[in-house]
Amino acid sequence: MSSNNSNISSTISKEKKELISVLNESVHTSDNIDIGDTYGISRNFIIVKRGFINIHYYYIPIKHVEGWDGNRIWLKISESTVMEKYEREKLPDPNQYYINNYPYYCGFAGSDYYLQVIPPKYTQKSDQQRKFEPQKKVHKLYSCAFVRSHF
Repeated sequence: MSSNNSNISSTISKEKKELISVLNESVHTSDNIDIGDTYGISRNFIIVKRGFINIHYYYIPIKHVEGWDGNRIWLKISESTVMEKYEREKLPDPNQYYINNYPYYCGFAGSDYYLQVIPPKYTQKSDQQRKFEPQKKVHKLYSCAFVRSHF
């Protein structure tokens, strides 16, 4: 039984990333939906901001954060769960949350709280990224209305 425990612990990363250093980083749900960027943090929550004109705030408990993979923060919950349970219309109070460029919050020293570093979830390009790659060596045919020829 101890060999199983040692195998499990060897696969879990011991690396950690300071929580305060992931402000303005992309947040993805367990179903690989980008729900926005981290806007604020506290001991118990990360606040995700989605949108520019029609802004949504998600106050997500830290216990639902899986970790940081070097590119984005991953949650253990789906987009629908985030939207149903954690969406709020209230702008975060800088006295209750650490928000970039707002020095008011002093609830924790950022270096005391960390996110687990996890292996990258997706290393290949997604189908959406593949769709928008320009085609190589596309020959275009232009026509001229005055000369009535193609070139």
